[in-house]
Amino acid sequence: MTIAVADAERAIAFFALLGFRKQHVATIDGGVPARYMGLPGMKAQHITLALEGAVPPFEIQLLRFDPPGGADPGSHPTNLRQRGFNHLGFRVDDIEAVTAQLLANGVIMLSEEMDYISRKLRLFEGPEGITFELVQRDDAVIK
Repeated sequence: MTIAVADAERAIAFFALLGFRKQHVATIDGGVPARYMGLPGMKAQHITLALEGAVPPFEIQLLRFDPPGGADPGSHPTNLRQRGFNHLGFRVDDIEAVTAQLLANGVIMLSEEMDYISRKLRLFEGPEGITFELVQRDDAVIK
């Protein structure tokens, strides 16, 4: 799950109460991650929090946009810039097979595949315009 937040440190502290620890921090300043999100000029801090001891791994991702998103999410149909819920990720074993199944059933793909921190990722539009993501992990390579 990814949550867009205005105060990343406060969110990190909150999730720490539930056993999550900061695992990875990246700065997005345009480039591949921004294009993947459908926001080519996006600037944000991307923070991965991992639940300690969880098998399989369980993560929450935080996005702190620069400048922070307001109440108006803009024109993007799935509102990826709004605060609060951003998108829901589903772990799959074969991203290509699941993508083919979704497309064959009329599901709208929002992004091409992206490789990011030992994962293959792809965004789709779900019911009511909710964005969801397929995630194929290679746990042997996660850093």
